[in-house]
Amino acid sequence: MTITVDATFENGQFKLKGPVALAEGTPVRLSITPLVEHGNEIQDPLAGVIGVGDGPSDGADNHDKYIYGKMRS
Repeated sequence: MTITVDATFENGQFKLKGPVALAEGTPVRLSITPLVEHGNEIQDPLAGVIGVGDGPSDGADNHDKYIYGKMRS
């Protein structure tokens, strides 16, 4: 299960911007991706590369077919 929640880093601690449905004491692994602010909007740091590649329009749905030559199970 993966949970994505926005947070800010203040005084050495992460302040979550929403609730997280986990039991107290649940071990987790955090992966931190700083968000880029443009004015009052927060953008995905990879927003600049979305849509720049060439390829079939169904590439995300059928990537195994295009990478391996067949659908993998």
